[in-house]
Amino acid sequence: MKNKIIYILFIAFALSSCDDTLEQQFSNSVEVSDAVVDLNSLNLAVNGSYSLFTDIDIYNRTLLLIPEVLSDNAFIDAFDNTGRYLDFDLYTVNANNGNIDNTWNDLTRIIASTSIIIEKAKLISFPESEQEDAEQYQGEAYALRALAFHNMQLLFAQPYNFSADASHLGVPIPDFEELGDGGTIQTPARSTTAQVYQQIEDDLLVAIDLLRDVTLENNGTRRKRMNLHAAKGLLARVYLHMENWTEARNLATDVIEDSGSELLENEEYLASWGLESNKETLLVMVNTAVDNSGSNSISHFYLNYEDAFATDDLVSILGDTTDIRKNLYPRDGDVNLVQKFPRSTVRDDKIQILRLSEMYLIKAEAHAQLNEDLQAQQALDAIRNRAEPTAASSTETGQALIDKIILERRKELAFEGFRLFDLTRYGRTFNKFLQDGDPIPISAPENRTIMPIPIDEINVNPNIANQQNPGY
Repeated sequence: MKNKIIYILFIAFALSSCDDTLEQQFSNSVEVSDAVVDLNSLNLAVNGSYSLFTDIDIYNRTLLLIPEVLSDNAFIDAFDNTGRYLDFDLYTVNANNGNIDNTWNDLTRIIASTSIIIEKAKLISFPESEQEDAEQYQGEAYALRALAFHNMQLLFAQPYNFSADASHLGVPIPDFEELGDGGTIQTPARSTTAQVYQQIEDDLLVAIDLLRDVTLENNGTRRKRMNLHAAKGLLARVYLHMENWTEARNLATDVIEDSGSELLENEEYLASWGLESNKETLLVMVNTAVDNSGSNSISHFYLNYEDAFATDDLVSILGDTTDIRKNLYPRDGDVNLVQKFPRSTVRDDKIQILRLSEMYLIKAEAHAQLNEDLQAQQALDAIRNRAEPTAASSTETGQALIDKIILERRKELAFEGFRLFDLTRYGRTFNKFLQDGDPIPISAPENRTIMPIPIDEINVNPNIANQQNPGY
């Protein structure tokens, strides 16, 4: 029986410490329920969950690539490619796709491992001197579980607003308390999207209560792991998808004002993509020597193999070269390279998961949806003027302002895994551009903008067997 969404007792993961003071490492295959026994093992177990996020089918390639290739931002080289992701480019993905299978497995593994960590940590009586650190690590586990659930939901289910009450199918939620006890195998059916988002919200609210404020630790160290403001930023992102505009606005504003992070200056922006973290970073996934994906990394995919490129449509909206971001997509013959992941030689790019610029754009969109046009314009222009200091101030209101904000999200967040989901949550029709062939028109809503439940999962989980996404 395959280890897919079937949540089982044993979770195998390579654990390496992000903390240089901790020498201990777990073996490659550990029983988490027995391994989490004290503060040190709790910390190491949480570290292992971060390590899972750096897999090539999560934040080291697939999870970032799919929303770009399936949108109007990117296409696969039609003439000289390594054969990867071509079915995404052509909108011919099926339930046998290996990348989708691996991404599903990795995300469910993270959900299972963090759930076991959470449940086992509840049983430990920590000394008072360790309580703050114990709460920090538990808070990280809750926030990482929420991050995994949200990514899984985005990939495998229609947007929150697809049905009036979000009653359409989401992803499965296991019985967390049963995980890790007695070797119980769980085969949960798919929950509703409303239930999944409620779970994500609940996890992040618990995390926010547990996580510490690291505003004063502004040297980047804590940005490699979840902290209070990263969790608030993630919840702001989640509320944006839920169209809870008031809470999205409030949380994004909180992070902007209180996190201690600052927007990069125009002259700092390009170089920042090659750094481990910067003053704008809220959360970064670090590729260590163990995590390094080598020739499978996203930087190698874009810059060594040159398997995918930015569309002319994307580059054209950046307009004049005074927009600093246009330099991220230099022209090479008749294609536009992608240099947002520039460390293609050492292939250890630090993947930006949450940035302050996203918070400004969440704030702008939420203000605009609440008809608070002046505040929306100001938040929007903070990003526009950083990229292009001579840009005129925004004066749009209403729908025109919302459209301008979504356009700015495309410019600022390109190749970070946002574009497809911005199109689908607004139900927008768009062209999927190809290098060699006519564009594929994608009408909203579209079955093919969400991924199939992997066939291996369908075959081994009887409760999900009749819950495949339409069209697959």
